[in-house]
Amino acid sequence: MIGTDFFSVAFCTLILIYACYSDIKTRSVTNRLWGLMIAVGCFLAVYNCFCFGIPFLLGFTYSVFSTFCLTYLFFRLRLFGGADAKCLIAISVLIPVQPDFALVYSQLLLFPFAITTLLNAAIISLCVPLGLFVYNILTLSREELKGNLGSAFIGYKSRIEALSEKADKHTRLVHLYEEAESDLKRVFVFGGVEIDTEVVEELKNYHAQGKIGDKVWVTPELPFILFITAGFFTALLFGNLIFCIMFSILL
Repeated sequence: MIGTDFFSVAFCTLILIYACYSDIKTRSVTNRLWGLMIAVGCFLAVYNCFCFGIPFLLGFTYSVFSTFCLTYLFFRLRLFGGADAKCLIAISVLIPVQPDFALVYSQLLLFPFAITTLLNAAIISLCVPLGLFVYNILTLSREELKGNLGSAFIGYKSRIEALSEKADKHTRLVHLYEEAESDLKRVFVFGGVEIDTEVVEELKNYHAQGKIGDKVWVTPELPFILFITAGFFTALLFGNLIFCIMFSILL
């Protein structure tokens, strides 16, 4: 399948790069991209079924079914968005098995290529909290970090005036601010609070009243499609990163 593998990987690479650009620029990715990937993947699947028969059909079915179940679960748990789930499902159709020309062939074939991509993306995304913590340690005072060590792993402090530029983008507030009688409560929200014009004006009013400082904790503007793309390339180069790490430790 080397011929179709080269085409599938090249086509998927172009789609992922464009999807990353679109997601960062406009905060949305058109469903036409995933529809195009699935259409091309189905065409190639029919061709490969004629060439390789039942073994390929079983692998293709397993790839699509297992990826759909896992991504749907992640989506329902709000671990990533609908576009990310559609992207992984499209990859499972376009590249159902590890490409034959990959530099390191996946040691465990029980994982379809799309799930290997997802697992690698999850591993790579773990670098972000460590990077954020180091950044916050270097840039914030001890007083600012006091009582905010958890937030230091998932976000950074941004001036309220600068939030207008982040409105309707991937950046989110780490906390929800709620008025309770004469006090203002700050509540951590899993997944963050979407920033819009109304939220920014509300924070400015709280600051003007002296209820909060001039900075609030926000999450970095990193759509998960970036990590999926990184996971895609590492899956091609190294296979499953989890087992690469395990084998390097044990051997």
